[in-house]
Amino acid sequence: MTALGQAQVFFGQDQRRYNRRPAAWAVLGLLLTVLSACTIAPPIPTTPAPPPPQAPVLNEQERWAERLTVITAMNEWRARGKVAYRMPQDAGSASLDWRQLGEQSKLRLSGPLGVGSTEIRNDGALLRVSRDGIERLYPADAAPWLSGDALLPVPVASIQHWLRGVPDPALPVTVLETNEGLASRIEQNGWIIRYDEYRAEQGLATPTRLNLSESESGLTLKVILREWEF
Repeated sequence: MTALGQAQVFFGQDQRRYNRRPAAWAVLGLLLTVLSACTIAPPIPTTPAPPPPQAPVLNEQERWAERLTVITAMNEWRARGKVAYRMPQDAGSASLDWRQLGEQSKLRLSGPLGVGSTEIRNDGALLRVSRDGIERLYPADAAPWLSGDALLPVPVASIQHWLRGVPDPALPVTVLETNEGLASRIEQNGWIIRYDEYRAEQGLATPTRLNLSESESGLTLKVILREWEF
């Protein structure tokens, strides 16, 4: 091949390489554009976690029904405090220790009202009243809350429920007033029970101050409960 021919071949190859360069640059530019777009693209939004389910809001009737279920299921408890009574011609006070085991009640009174110490046990059928070493039996619906040698008209069988802030289930309810699921006033069998104060005890609201009154006899009981055990 002559020198001219060799030159033509050389320059022809070089020209072809030169002609391929624009295509390569175009591909490189396209790749850079795509990479740039990926870099500045906004992050993909994430779906927020759903809020935890909220407890249903109970109305007053539902709150009372819930409390009534809890209280009536608690049949073993103890309450200690003081009780003061007042009648038109008499008045007195005593310390109070009430233990409940199912249907059986054991009440101990000491001080002026009990004249030393009086124990009243209710087994559901009979009331056994022990005082000064002497035990007397009464019907279960009697009222042997003693003052001297007299009997005060106190329904022992119902008080075990009233102390806990619920009506006696064996008697019709004349009036029941509640506030935030707690009894504020109960009327049963001629008695008016007014609850003045509750306190949280072992995670449960328990009555600490209540007044019981019966208009026919003019008897009023003021009960202060300082300790509750379940």
